[in-house]
Amino acid sequence: MACRISAFVGVLGLVAASSGVAQDMPNPQAMQMQVQQIMQQRPREAEAAARAFLILVAPERVNGLDSLREQANRSFSQMLNVVPLSEPPAQDQYWMEVAQLTVQFDMVQKLNQRDSVRAQLVGKMFGQEANARAQQRAYRTASESSRAAIRKRIEAYISQHFDLDDQLRAREIADIERRLADVRAESQRRRDKRAEFIKFAVDDIVRDAMRPQ
Repeated sequence: MACRISAFVGVLGLVAASSGVAQDMPNPQAMQMQVQQIMQQRPREAEAAARAFLILVAPERVNGLDSLREQANRSFSQMLNVVPLSEPPAQDQYWMEVAQLTVQFDMVQKLNQRDSVRAQLVGKMFGQEANARAQQRAYRTASESSRAAIRKRIEAYISQHFDLDDQLRAREIADIERRLADVRAESQRRRDKRAEFIKFAVDDIVRDAMRPQ
């Protein structure tokens, strides 16, 4: 499902816009490839990373991840005596969630080395996404009478996600304004000392001209 990837790619784009952060962050395409690779290879360490990340950003979802794993294991056991034409859907759902969380965890850890405040905001956003994905899975199998309530819960999670995104953008704007103020101050300083800078430059050129060839 592309929507599971596009959300964190949007966050990545905003975070990478920060001064000094972009060079340390993988591009969205690389992160999508990491998700696909984890889904295919299914490393056990990814399961541990996903669980650890949920404990940090959405502890209420840990039991949900365990439940997904149990469903995946049951689905796999049921297929043991049958030659499957494709991977069991429950297995796909579980490993898609694990892959998504693992890649997000890695991103937040890298960001935390540069800016702990941004890392905290992004982590909270990913926590809201995890909750929204859980409700999305519930919506698929829910009765028609239950779907309105599930939709309300999804709306609440996305609303909180939007508020966090707004805080992150406000921080970006403040940083841009600060850097702009620094550039303006430096430009004014150079204008104020124009004659001094010109004299230094001319003196340097003249000294260079008088050096023995």
